[in-house]
Amino acid sequence: MKIIITEEQYNRFVKSSPALQNAITKYLNQYIEGGQRKVAKKSRNYGNLREDWCVDGLETITSIYFFENGNFSGGNLIVSENLIKTIQSLFTVKESFVLHVIEEWYEDIMIPKFEQITGESGLYLNEIGSSDRDHECIPESVKPEEITDEEMIDFIDKNTAYRRQEIIDKIESGERDLEDFYLDIVDTVKRKKILGF
Repeated sequence: MKIIITEEQYNRFVKSSPALQNAITKYLNQYIEGGQRKVAKKSRNYGNLREDWCVDGLETITSIYFFENGNFSGGNLIVSENLIKTIQSLFTVKESFVLHVIEEWYEDIMIPKFEQITGESGLYLNEIGSSDRDHECIPESVKPEEITDEEMIDFIDKNTAYRRQEIIDKIESGERDLEDFYLDIVDTVKRKKILGF
């Protein structure tokens, strides 16, 4: 008995083959080798963890791991639309397949490395999406050597909805470390400026 398949069925079979998935994974590994990882710790990300990947001067992959009362509750992955389109054109595959491969690659290869860096375990992704707004990489914020505590408090006061006394109370109670709080707000201001929020 002969089994006859159409060209469309053949292409669908080939496109979902492990060999194709391995080829895309290999491409992603090479792509990320040229990138720089920026990790945002919980104290600067509302109790959540964040990882941004900068490749060729652009932020192209972001993963965010959400925590409720200190317990991990789920993760989101956001990928540059340009990266997805590049993979689609190189391998002639649908966007849904590209997203599926990226999600598996990230969970299998990237998350274990991130867990080692942060000391967390059991992280995974609930959602994957794309962003059509490529933007320049946001450099790691560093506290200027000459800045005073008063100037850091002034900056937080000017760029947040917190009143000055609330800021001082948070610092004095140990809820927030002043330098960490200051750098958190510097990061937020930079991100708003670059993204145009």
